Amino acid sequence: MRSSTFLSVAAGLALSTSLSAQLPRIVVDGVTAPQVFTDLNAAITAAPANSNITLSGGSFIVPGGFALDKPLHFVGAGIHTDSTNATGATILAADNSDIFALTSGASGSSFTGIWFNNEGNVTLSLGTGAGDQVVTGVDFLRCMFQKEVRLGVVEPSNSSSSFTECIFHGVFRGSGGTSVVNRCILDYNPGTGGMIVTFRPSGLSLLNSIVLNGKTDQCQNATITNCVFTRPTSAAIWQSNNSTVTNCIFSYSEVFSNTSNGVEYDNIFNQDAASIFVNEVDGAYHFTDDMHLAGTSPGIGAGSDGTNIGIYGSDSPYKPGAVPHVPHFRRVDIAQGTDANGDLPATVRVAAQPN
Repeated sequence: MRSSTFLSVAAGLALSTSLSAQLPRIVVDGVTAPQVFTDLNAAITAAPANSNITLSGGSFIVPGGFALDKPLHFVGAGIHTDSTNATGATILAADNSDIFALTSGASGSSFTGIWFNNEGNVTLSLGTGAGDQVVTGVDFLRCMFQKEVRLGVVEPSNSSSSFTECIFHGVFRGSGGTSVVNRCILDYNPGTGGMIVTFRPSGLSLLNSIVLNGKTDQCQNATITNCVFTRPTSAAIWQSNNSTVTNCIFSYSEVFSNTSNGVEYDNIFNQDAASIFVNEVDGAYHFTDDMHLAGTSPGIGAGSDGTNIGIYGSDSPYKPGAVPHVPHFRRVDIAQGTDANGDLPATVRVAAQPN
């Protein structure tokens, strides 16, 4: 993470209070000259296809949600309390049972640094119905989903997506779609423990991720590598025929249940959940948790590429703080008044993840 500090900002600079005191703002640019909005639906309507939509920290309540019909690139201020003290997290919330949906026209869209926090049971859907659920090439980076995410409305969907360094607090439903899930944390645990479901007949690639106390369900022909599953009482890969599971850590003694033609090798078994990580005790992910492997874990250096199993493995480990790639205000200290020269002293600390 790169960071810089700037001192003695002139009083006339708009920076002084806009970071925390004003209402949330939305900037549309990248295709046309920058435009500023306070209403997200208005910003989406005005934005030409392939525009950037940059959201400040704060909560954006979107009555009715949206059904995005063109490719747009959304960038928020971030989701993690460690990195949003100055700005606040960027939170999108639809009311009642409304959701955020993408139509096929929104293929190629991307979302970075946004917390989706709806009232209803579903947060996000690729597709709006059986006749419109081929939504392809959608990327999510360092986002958090409070409720269910689905890659289609009914099976079979032909949507495709990637989720990188995201946090899921609800079911992740494939609906027959395709997804690459890399360095993500999933902690939803309903009665059956099924949290990654209906990626069939194929479509799930789960890499360097953590599944807390849950399992896959109906994920056929899946590829699961370098992951951690803390489900203690039964196998974590359930009804997932023809799946390949390698270099993973399991709290249970077996990989598969009710599954045929599964392939597994180089996995580690019978690891007590509380001993796997530096700090995670209740099976639910909190920002105060430390998901690095404990120093005594046999998963250190045991990944398929020689790095650690879990989110801090691979050649691009999980970024603590989940800071978006764009420059990000981590701390702002502003004096109560101007100095003798008429300047307003301020200290601004800015950070950005290099990748």
